Amino acid sequence: MQSAASSPSSDVDLMGTLLDEYVDAQRCRRGDIVEGVVASVSPKSILIDIGGKSDAVVHPREVERMTEDDRESFTTGQDVSVYVIESDNDGTMIVSLVRAAQQTDWEDARKLEESNDTIELPIVDSNKGGVIVRLGELRGFVPGSQLMPNWRRYQDASQPERRWRAMLGKILKLTVIEVTPERNRLIFSERNAYQRKATKRNILEGLTIGSVEKGIVSNIVPFGAFVNVKGVDGLLHVSELSWKRVNDPHEIVEVGQTIDVHVLDIDLDKERLGLSLKRLSADPWETLGDICTVGQMIDVTIVNLTSFGAFAALVDRPELEGLIHISELSEENVGHPEEVVKVGDQHSVRIISVKPEQRRIAFSLKGVNG
Repeated sequence: MQSAASSPSSDVDLMGTLLDEYVDAQRCRRGDIVEGVVASVSPKSILIDIGGKSDAVVHPREVERMTEDDRESFTTGQDVSVYVIESDNDGTMIVSLVRAAQQTDWEDARKLEESNDTIELPIVDSNKGGVIVRLGELRGFVPGSQLMPNWRRYQDASQPERRWRAMLGKILKLTVIEVTPERNRLIFSERNAYQRKATKRNILEGLTIGSVEKGIVSNIVPFGAFVNVKGVDGLLHVSELSWKRVNDPHEIVEVGQTIDVHVLDIDLDKERLGLSLKRLSADPWETLGDICTVGQMIDVTIVNLTSFGAFAALVDRPELEGLIHISELSEENVGHPEEVVKVGDQHSVRIISVKPEQRRIAFSLKGVNG
């Protein structure tokens, strides 16, 4: 009588079937961009491990077009993104490195179009209608009508097909005016870029250092926030957000918020605008001498540690920070401040130095009982 228990071979077959079903269920579709690892590189083929039963193959024609330097830029074990082209009948996945990169470039082009930011690109080719520039893996077109008039001297009217040929290698400052990936259309304009430049300069020239303007917070980054003032984005550096220490700009502002800002700096050559929020209020260091005197005891909060000491802010005036030098932390020898204090601790300390003009105040923890 045959046992009802399955044999080891049948278990293996079942596992193989389940694995095949799982892989089939996870099969990538044409147009997907997936992450993979370079499995091997040779002059005729590049294989990519994308987690399937077999390595994906970079399209042979794409490999043929690669220069030796192109191939050498890929190394075994390198993380890459690939665009899924198709699967052969035997299950082999055909992928493209170039089209994956192009997809990222299309996204970058879209962002440039939406922001209307300028970008500098080299001219790599031309035709009778204009010039060709390259954005990553994409070729973009600048129609002759979108070029600045000063380039007309480069035209060769006797050879219409080569009229812009003398511009090869020139660098253009451009804005994106059309992004249509499905039609492979990426159109730039030099005229728009210079019109935008002129407009931005006019706005900057109309501002005055020291004036107070209304602006809208357009973006927040680790080092501060960008505030749009009359159509121009200015930098509100994290150090200019508040007189007190700011670890995250989100603590002070949020995207879309309308705020008053102090115009701190205007650089017409670089077209940069520096802004400040803290300068709308009085500088606390100017009245330091009225509230702090040498020998006074005061409560502080530890806000930062360094190898040479601890920075502490007054509990009642957190915008004022001073240093407790490592030698003033304890009567004992201290290897690092963290042996004595930690960020967030509150301590009573003695003021041992007050220098408002240098924006410095020094404390002693070991001198508390002195």
